[in-house]
Amino acid sequence: MNKGYDPQEIARIKAAAAQAGQSFVLNDTQEADEEQQGAYFYFVGKDGDGKEVVYDSFLYTLRSEYEMAVYDLAEQRLKEKFPNFSDVETASEDELDYLDLLVDEIESEDEVAVVENVQLDETAEYGIGLDACLNLMRVGNEEIAKFVADFNNDTLQLDDTEYSFSYAADNGSDD
Repeated sequence: MNKGYDPQEIARIKAAAAQAGQSFVLNDTQEADEEQQGAYFYFVGKDGDGKEVVYDSFLYTLRSEYEMAVYDLAEQRLKEKFPNFSDVETASEDELDYLDLLVDEIESEDEVAVVENVQLDETAEYGIGLDACLNLMRVGNEEIAKFVADFNNDTLQLDDTEYSFSYAADNGSDD
């Protein structure tokens, strides 16, 4: 049985959230993000059938999504030139230099754009997995509480605007 549907587990999460004066509980098994670009947390909501469940959640900024997308694209292109490339930890200096060059090129050409999104994983081992990427400057308790309220009240509205956080876009450059 998925423990995130267990009434005792749901009561435990609710009690811990109430004790903290929040609608959620930070997941202290995950590493804290000192730049506040993302946070792992639990909250109680309802599934598609209206049953209470614990959501095992990760809320992160759109800028982080952008940076990951740029890096993934650069890494994909790097593998075209260096087919034996496996990961950054074992990369040669040439590979790392080329990766930096690709990131700069992708950003300067404004090749990547991202949109807000929420992804649910109903096959998660604990409750329902939830990843939410929103256009926030940071992810702190206030932002998490607003997300939980909007999600649980079915008032969460995702912005479908495509955003780019490239250097060119930050400086208003057209090239």
